[in-house]
Amino acid sequence: MMRLQILGDPQLMRQLQETLPEIAAAAQSNPTRFAELLRQQRDRAQQAELGRQREISALNADPFDVEAQRRIEEAIRQQAVMENMEHALEYSPEAFGRVTMLYVPVEVNSHPVKAFVDSGAQQTISTSCPTLFVSV
Repeated sequence: MMRLQILGDPQLMRQLQETLPEIAAAAQSNPTRFAELLRQQRDRAQQAELGRQREISALNADPFDVEAQRRIEEAIRQQAVMENMEHALEYSPEAFGRVTMLYVPVEVNSHPVKAFVDSGAQQTISTSCPTLFVSV
């Protein structure tokens, strides 16, 4: 089912080709290989998580070990960085891609101005100059 979803979504396929080209090729031509590669990917992720959990357990074994405390501090810092990145991707995705700005020449109270069109804007902003021409 996941393979069919990937095949049916060109944007998702392009993204997969950029990040995991071997899995993308298998999705297009070999369903068995695709399933095998997905299992391997999942297994690697599970092994990495188990490794992290073992490391945390080892670090917590001796709370007075200065080196262990330093590594715990670094792990916490790294986790905060990842959370900030996820937050930024969720709430400010435009910062991670190219954005084409749309400016339209308009007339407000017989004065020509350039209006910025942003269909996804969360708030309306205006410089002081155009607001002088508008009777609100």
